[in-house]
Amino acid sequence: MRHKMFKFSTLAIVIASVTQAQAAVYDVVEVSGDASGVDALQYYDKNNSDLASQVQFYGQGISPSTGTENCFETSCSSTSYKVFGESRFGSDGIDIRDEIPYQLDNFQQINDEWSLERHCSSAYGFNTCDTWAETRFFGVGYNSDNPEDGSGYGGLRREQFAWQNNYYANTLPFLDNGADAFERVTTFANDVAGYDSSVTPSLGTLVDGGDHVSANGAVSAVGTSTLGDYTLGVTSSAYFANNNHYARQFNKRGFVNLDASKVSLLPVAGNDLVKNMGQTLAWDAVEYPAGNLLVVGSAAFAPSNLNDNIKLPDDVPINRGDLNNCVNNGATPGTIFNSWACQFSVFANEAAFWNVDGSATSEAQLVAARASDRPALDPDDNNRSFQASARAVSLVDGKPVMVGYTTDSVDNDYYAVRAAIFKLKDGVTGTPTAESWTVSYIPNLNIEQGNDRIYRYTIATDINDQNKVIGVAKRAKSTERSYAEMMYLYDATSNSFKWLDSSVSSIFFAGANGYPSAINNNDQIVGWVDAETVNQVNGRQRRQRAFTYLAGSDAVTDALPAKSTWMLDDLTNDDNINGDANQFRIAQATGINDAGVISATALKCYEDSGNGVPDKSRPIPYKTLSKNAECEGAEGIVAVKLIPRVDAQVQPRADDESSVSRKGGSIGIVTLSLLVLLGLRRRK
Repeated sequence: MRHKMFKFSTLAIVIASVTQAQAAVYDVVEVSGDASGVDALQYYDKNNSDLASQVQFYGQGISPSTGTENCFETSCSSTSYKVFGESRFGSDGIDIRDEIPYQLDNFQQINDEWSLERHCSSAYGFNTCDTWAETRFFGVGYNSDNPEDGSGYGGLRREQFAWQNNYYANTLPFLDNGADAFERVTTFANDVAGYDSSVTPSLGTLVDGGDHVSANGAVSAVGTSTLGDYTLGVTSSAYFANNNHYARQFNKRGFVNLDASKVSLLPVAGNDLVKNMGQTLAWDAVEYPAGNLLVVGSAAFAPSNLNDNIKLPDDVPINRGDLNNCVNNGATPGTIFNSWACQFSVFANEAAFWNVDGSATSEAQLVAARASDRPALDPDDNNRSFQASARAVSLVDGKPVMVGYTTDSVDNDYYAVRAAIFKLKDGVTGTPTAESWTVSYIPNLNIEQGNDRIYRYTIATDINDQNKVIGVAKRAKSTERSYAEMMYLYDATSNSFKWLDSSVSSIFFAGANGYPSAINNNDQIVGWVDAETVNQVNGRQRRQRAFTYLAGSDAVTDALPAKSTWMLDDLTNDDNINGDANQFRIAQATGINDAGVISATALKCYEDSGNGVPDKSRPIPYKTLSKNAECEGAEGIVAVKLIPRVDAQVQPRADDESSVSRKGGSIGIVTLSLLVLLGLRRRK
């Protein structure tokens, strides 16, 4: 009898161990772009034979949850929450979401191969900055013997020479259709009716329709309101054909799709060039007051100094004086839209908001708290311009609080980007106006200490309803052979500031580069961080992976104690080497809602169809379960959502340093650089 009990107990242990081996903290669910039609679009007038395999999908955020949903307590369906994101074909050179290139260029001079390489050398220090710059300028897979031949996928140069060659969009906005599949989002910019009828005759004939899309775009937020469901973000103008050239009205402009209405977010009234060509970006929204959608972002309010040679790329054959003439001719669409130089117009930008009610257009209101000694152009060097943006908004005690950055005049010597909070003045009620806001810097983020410049820039990336703010500070000097991007958490109610560094977790080691993309109302932070310590300065780019930090005092599940920090690869391991979860490694976590569902961008392993190109019809698992496991085929980039498990159990992956190689060249410096330094942003 005792012998039989022993056998039964052994069997129970085996069964239990098998059950536990299939557990993880999150299930990985891919949001597929296979049926989106994106692979049927034209991308450029070269060889299109393997376009479908070259298109990558990025998860940029997750739809909000409602009520008290907690997917760690009650099992949730993956289709209950929608991921938004974008497809990318090759490199885009400069991220469409950034007000200024790489967050720090208030000279607005990063616009050609040489300036990209100079930026890389000074901001990252890689010994591969030549390749880094060439990939962004000429496109992925460019012809090294003749980079200008246009065979590279994407690239900034292709956009700059659209005037002569026409243009095919390579960044398209997408939204989950509720069945874990992407559908393309169209905006006002894809229809000639979305443009000012007084301007379109000077632009010409719209080039955007069918399988030829010329307007790039990206979604920044989705949500619900009493006015209807909304999707917002940024789009470029489509191109228009006129007299053997192709022009667009603006480089970027915010949009809101509010139910059936497709709203264009206009810049401020005033300067004629701003009115006709000025940029805007939409980042986030809340309903405030009831019946009004308060959309926050940034808007152009004045031209930058266009009498400046560095504002034009070196290899574009344009008379430098023509760019400055764009300011004087700003009121004459027939002149500015028939000038190649004016396509390179750049602007001073201020944090802005729009009160959206579903009308076809909505004019920006600037946050009027800008100090009188902060004009559009830096008084000490008018080649620099004022830059500010509201990157996120939450209702704190029922009132909207925005975070992002503004411009500081450091020692009254030079302009620099500095993290800021924008909140309503005491006593303000009702629909906000430009005069409703006050702005303050986030403490401990001074650009200089003494006479030493410590940071290139500092920004806030998100805020939750408890007034907790997250952000990043870019070091001006190298630390541990890296120009570190340091993450922080700031409680604006208690005025307490904390760096996310080694005192929090060894994951945040000295010199690590990180980006905290989102914080939910349970104080759970997600983002990405360096996953290795190799030298970046005079070395190579570090591999990065997604993380989560439970910053609150309460555990969201027994498996994730309060104040704990995890790499998300450890939380998606179900210990099944041949399972679906082992097809993915989570590169960047971009959003998290209060139910605990996370949006992310992941690497996925496929069979190699040849030359390191993934065969997307044949996914395969990684060779081992380790964090750095080898993909024995070719890797692609996909959008995913991470769904919490009620039976959550952590099974950390091994650190297999011997498995970092990739076969077939499937993730060399080109793919890795696209993934790591795209500037992917945050969302709740």
